[in-house]
Amino acid sequence: MRILAALAAAAVLAMPASAVTIFSQNFDSAPKANNTTNVPGFTVSGAVDLIPNGTAGVLCAGAAGRCLDLVGSPNVGSVTSNPINFQAGRLITVTFDLSGNPRANTPPDIFNFALGFTNPENIAAFTLISGFQGSYGTIGSNITSMGTYTESLVRNRPFVTYALSFVSTGAGSLLLTFGAGGPNDSAGPILDNILVDSAVPEPATWFMLLTGFGMVGLAARRRRGSVAA
Repeated sequence: MRILAALAAAAVLAMPASAVTIFSQNFDSAPKANNTTNVPGFTVSGAVDLIPNGTAGVLCAGAAGRCLDLVGSPNVGSVTSNPINFQAGRLITVTFDLSGNPRANTPPDIFNFALGFTNPENIAAFTLISGFQGSYGTIGSNITSMGTYTESLVRNRPFVTYALSFVSTGAGSLLLTFGAGGPNDSAGPILDNILVDSAVPEPATWFMLLTGFGMVGLAARRRRGSVAA
């Protein structure tokens, strides 16, 4: 696994800068509403607030447009994207902006994020680029979910850009879930500028990733053989 991790890190650094966007939502054209379950491109659990910049002192990313308050008025909510399709062998990069709600006299908010797949995927590279505190995600075969990332957001924390990337050996589709864990006080984490990009790795880089993935499989077979003996 250490060999694969090293190969993956080197591969990500060698990826080309050009990319195409396969999903984008900045909420600017979404209908503003409190306690709504209507968020374009997402399924909503509970309820959320779609708010214009400046509402109740909340600034959206770039101090413009609209953004999503993950605690509705007054329901704690979460949003899960519709399936986002990607091709085999692409470098997929997920980014989003997140801030703490500025409303005064309320405790920190719990923010949850999950990256999952509609079918098991073989992930040959997974890299946290920015924003995430601590560990999250994994590499290996037959992955259906990267699990849930959880963070406590203090009030008035400015926007931070979160970014991660991965390469899958097969075509598939991913699901992004963003949610709040409370408190239920009509003021939650502020989400904006969700973006998923797809880029083509260089041929030599893709060969490195496949070679590393094969080495992990060989090591796993050897371990199973040792246990059987």
